[in-house]
Amino acid sequence: MSVSTSEEVMGRLVEAVEVIAVTGKGDGPKAVFAAWPDCRGKVAKRSRTFLPAQISRAEEALTWFALIEDADARRALQFEVMCKAGGGKFSRICEKYGWKRTTVTSRNKVLLSKLAKKIELSS
Repeated sequence: MSVSTSEEVMGRLVEAVEVIAVTGKGDGPKAVFAAWPDCRGKVAKRSRTFLPAQISRAEEALTWFALIEDADARRALQFEVMCKAGGGKFSRICEKYGWKRTTVTSRNKVLLSKLAKKIELSS
């Protein structure tokens, strides 16, 4: 499935974090949360199983972060995605780093639009 909007990209990223967390793979939740140590909450675990194709789709979406060259922008987006997946409160993350939440959210929307274009071009 291709993505063409920032909302679709965000949805796929949130879904990816949730799928990886639920699968309990060795490289799943601990590794995912280790990358974002400030997200202290837990992604809501559902008693679900996922098809291998769904897990592959999730893993593919997580690779999209590598398409973001600016490390600070990538980090801010990662935090927002983790929080939307249930990994904490984004407002607390913003407060900790001295970010204005509305500014970071706006920048993330622009970043997601650019990311959607990059993904579409690479498809």
